[in-house]
Amino acid sequence: MWKGNQMKKILYCGLMLQMFLLPSVVWAETRFEKSAREKQQIAEQIVWPNHEPLIFYLRRGRRMENWPEIYEKQHTPENVKLMHNVGSRIERLHFYKGLGLDMEMSEIRKTIQMADLMHGYGMKVSLYVAGTIFVETFYREVPEAENWEQRDQLGRAVPYFDTQTFRHFPCPHEPAYRDYIKKVLDIGIEKVKTNQIFFDNIQLQPEPKSCRCPRCQRAFKEFLRKKYPTKEAVSRRFGYPDVDLLQVNQWYHYNRPEDLSVIDDPVLQEWIRFRCESLANYCGDYYQHIKSIDPSISVGFNLKGIYGINRIWRKAIYHPLFVGRCDFMPFDIDGMEARIDGETGALVSEIRSYKMSRGLGMTCQHRGPDLEYAIDMAFNYQKYLEGFGYHGGPFSRGAGRIFTPLTEFFRYYNDRFFTDTEMVADVAVLHSWPSMAYSISATRVPTILTEQVLIQHRVPFDIIFDEQIDSISRYQAIILPGQECLSKENIDKLAAYVRAGGTLVFTDNAAEFNDWRERRPSNPLLELIGIEPPSTAVIPTSVPKGAIAGTAALVVVTRRLGKGKMVYIPRVEPSIPPGPANKPFPPSRWVLPKNHNSIYHAVVDNLAQGLSITAEAPLTTVMEILNRSRTNETIVHFINFEEYKKLNPFQVRLRKQYKEKIKSVSFYSPEFDEPKPLEFTEKDGDITFTVPSMKLYSMIVVSHR
Repeated sequence: MWKGNQMKKILYCGLMLQMFLLPSVVWAETRFEKSAREKQQIAEQIVWPNHEPLIFYLRRGRRMENWPEIYEKQHTPENVKLMHNVGSRIERLHFYKGLGLDMEMSEIRKTIQMADLMHGYGMKVSLYVAGTIFVETFYREVPEAENWEQRDQLGRAVPYFDTQTFRHFPCPHEPAYRDYIKKVLDIGIEKVKTNQIFFDNIQLQPEPKSCRCPRCQRAFKEFLRKKYPTKEAVSRRFGYPDVDLLQVNQWYHYNRPEDLSVIDDPVLQEWIRFRCESLANYCGDYYQHIKSIDPSISVGFNLKGIYGINRIWRKAIYHPLFVGRCDFMPFDIDGMEARIDGETGALVSEIRSYKMSRGLGMTCQHRGPDLEYAIDMAFNYQKYLEGFGYHGGPFSRGAGRIFTPLTEFFRYYNDRFFTDTEMVADVAVLHSWPSMAYSISATRVPTILTEQVLIQHRVPFDIIFDEQIDSISRYQAIILPGQECLSKENIDKLAAYVRAGGTLVFTDNAAEFNDWRERRPSNPLLELIGIEPPSTAVIPTSVPKGAIAGTAALVVVTRRLGKGKMVYIPRVEPSIPPGPANKPFPPSRWVLPKNHNSIYHAVVDNLAQGLSITAEAPLTTVMEILNRSRTNETIVHFINFEEYKKLNPFQVRLRKQYKEKIKSVSFYSPEFDEPKPLEFTEKDGDITFTVPSMKLYSMIVVSHR
């Protein structure tokens, strides 16, 4: 008997011999492969524009010996023509790095000339504006700018990172610095005639480097007076009757911010909110200035997404505050590369960030290899701006430089299927401000792991914030994964939502604290369903009627309230230790929780209308479902994270999203030049079909008459 491996070797050798003996056998090249090959050949000659000026590279170091020659080549007419030939639609050019207009003007003139060339080919220009001050040069131009800087608790300047101590951060409450940057922006708008402006490093630093300058101290006291206008309100919040008596926490070697796991101090809590609002107002000032001159200019800030680190506390980034103040944002975080982690098996992705930004009306700007590209195309929101066009997609800055059969597939179909879409979401995960702001890591563990269940079990969901709680009636279920701090107002709204027919799923210690993180005498959510908290309750060994069995002797309890249901999951159980509560929850530990099946069924089995879609694919295949109302189409994207392993065919059940009859179900793949029609059955408002074998990505388009 031949052993399996020996037989495989013989068959492989025979196949290779046939290929050599039969040269007439030609493997057909798809149009996407052909387009990618041709463009890549041209792209190899391109020097893609760099957003950093040459003067910065020379001052910083870490550069190639021939970088000055390469840098000059990017500005040439020949190079711009090559960019046009591969279909480039927008590129970011160097503009203002923070050295001062006098020092940078010679390189700004290069940008003006290159922008003129790009506009001649119909390309859009994006300009880079940095958020730091180069003290070595800027102070020579503007000596008084030394008073514009951020100052820490000891009155010291706040420098940039690593060896770049020649870069300092300006204070967001200094109007003179804002006025200077507005002069810079005016040059970009009037002279460069830019289509887009991107702000980098517009951020506040983590403790103990937060700005404590007199401007910020005055602004903080004014913030508190407006929020707590009476002595009674001040006394209830802080104990003292006057906000002028309060001081922001000071940090020392025995009192380190990195040792905190929760933030209970009321002044520090308000300081966190003050910093977030200060940064959002600072960015909003630039946004409004640009839009007042030309509303068609796209404006973005380097906000990044949502992760296992508390960026509210560390960087003063609370995304809902940027609604109406930001058109797009990049991710730009190391360690978040899309993958199945080689050590833990965690499925790592930016899917949460895409869902969050879509819900807030902002576009993400990202680029990467095919897996990340596919996630971007499936989950990103391509925001339309009058006079600018669509943000995001395969033609965006960075994404337009990648040429593979998959990216060419996306470019071919982008305008037809990837724009003007609306998410289909059966459930929403609530990120409450006090829960996410006042917990360093503990709240993020059940939140991220519950979202991991929804992602890998392919439950259509949104991420929402306190600011969106009045729109929860659109969802079949709201999930509170360990959201430990909830205001009474929000609890009342959630209870009314349940009584009207919704489902509320909550886990761990949800609602144990109020929105000031004061511990409640009893948990109001558990009171509504009539059970005691797990710390005192006797967990039954058998499953009572109306409950779903979990793991580790925990029981998921389901109770009716009015027309709806409340579902309590006592614990989201990590499969591997999440790490210390005062440290970030890294993506390598985002492994499906031990009780992921129990969590999935606790959600899905209690939806009044059931899931909009189910797919019998592996847990390493993710999905997004969208409607495109302008064409009466439902579009479903499937992405196989085991990208080097071809998926077997799998069945899909989809609830019809439109009243009209189904016209067709089509399978689109970069593996084929044309879509393939799929057979389907329709019954009781559902359609069923089988997705053929696929590699990394496929798209299903359900058309209605």
